[in-house]
Amino acid sequence: MKPSVYNFVWSTDDPEKVMIFNSLTTALAEVRKSRIDLLNVSQFDYALLPESERQFVDELRKGGFVVDDTADELRTVKFNYNSDKYDSSIARLVIAPTLACNFACSYCFEQTDKSQSRTREQNAFMPDEIKRDLLSYIEKIVKTGKDIFVTWYGGEPLLAKEIVFDLSQKIIAITEENNVEYSAGMMTNGYLLSADPGTVQNLKKNRIKFIHVTLDGPREVHDSRRMLKGSNGPTFDRILEGIKLLKANDIETYIRVNIDRSNLDNLNRLLDVLKENDLSDVFIYLGQVIPYTAGCKSYESSCMLTEEFSTINQEFYKNLNLMGFQAGRESFYPRFARACDANRTNAFVLDPDGDMYKCWTEVGNKTTSIGKIGDLTRQEQEKENREIQWLAWEPFEYQDCVKCKMLPICMGGCVHQAMFINGGRPECKEWKYGLENYVRNMFSSLKAQRAAIEKSC
Repeated sequence: MKPSVYNFVWSTDDPEKVMIFNSLTTALAEVRKSRIDLLNVSQFDYALLPESERQFVDELRKGGFVVDDTADELRTVKFNYNSDKYDSSIARLVIAPTLACNFACSYCFEQTDKSQSRTREQNAFMPDEIKRDLLSYIEKIVKTGKDIFVTWYGGEPLLAKEIVFDLSQKIIAITEENNVEYSAGMMTNGYLLSADPGTVQNLKKNRIKFIHVTLDGPREVHDSRRMLKGSNGPTFDRILEGIKLLKANDIETYIRVNIDRSNLDNLNRLLDVLKENDLSDVFIYLGQVIPYTAGCKSYESSCMLTEEFSTINQEFYKNLNLMGFQAGRESFYPRFARACDANRTNAFVLDPDGDMYKCWTEVGNKTTSIGKIGDLTRQEQEKENREIQWLAWEPFEYQDCVKCKMLPICMGGCVHQAMFINGGRPECKEWKYGLENYVRNMFSSLKAQRAAIEKSC
């Protein structure tokens, strides 16, 4: 047998013990220092160990901390990654019924500049012809037994809420007729949630089970970054009311806080506001502002490096816990990294003109389209090659990734960044800088739970 190549060993408050974490299984254990010699050798003979040591190794083996000496763990990582990547049981669709937006966010990656024009858009809102083509595609897909998962996107999808609700009803009918599952979510700026009392009820009726809404800080900070288009009017209060409506209707809600160097000092003030409004049980998380496209290059100087972002995120989770937020009660903990939808089969983004894309950072940029929803049988060679480029990408082509113990929980990070921003090389995810901190938090939490159980007994 041999130790796993994906083991991490860290000290604990007890000088006689260490904790071990395995990034392939994400198992976590506490072990006496005197017993970890087996983790520091290239291999060992299980049959020659004393009985007590064999029992110890049996426990380590359950967590993947030791493996058979014939095991090829990298091959296991590849198999698990590709099994998920080529999972044919579900079609994942990101649908933008409009690319119009009522906000003029300072860092929006859908902005245009002189080098990247989106003026070839034909439809402000998805026309009936494109809706019919989409429904026809879904009818074909569900007949192969695939479930359907939709994320409503934009622009601002609630500017086209009647299209969203109409398509939702028709997709639900198609999936029910073919005995497959349907589920959906939405990315919205949240401004229109409270404009019409029926909007949130219709979201629930149409099985839109989760909503991501953005608040970039307390009122004055948020309103300076996410203002109404044309008037630069405030948006914070209306969004807050919308979030309350989502909570009242039991719709799973996520508050994203996009941060850069200009607003990171105001995070706790936002948490105070959310707590005052009885929203401490709504999940809240930080988003790193990244200059994905040419349209947001002017904002690049305000963006943080991933290492900086990790430091802020670690402190943020600590504060969530201290302030009693639901999101802080469970430690942020790694899991095996699934493939990005951008390099999966049966996954694409659709714009109002019927153009399809592999990544939502490209939506509306016609030069990156991989085809038309109504003409999939006659895909141009250039577009087909572009799609294959996305589908063929994997982190195993890069030696730095292959040799890295973080590989199973990172998998090369954002595919778009790797392919188009970093000159073809993967970008290390936050785990590189925060893994030990997050695992330690989980370790402390588990020890506290065990102590509480022992005390109650």
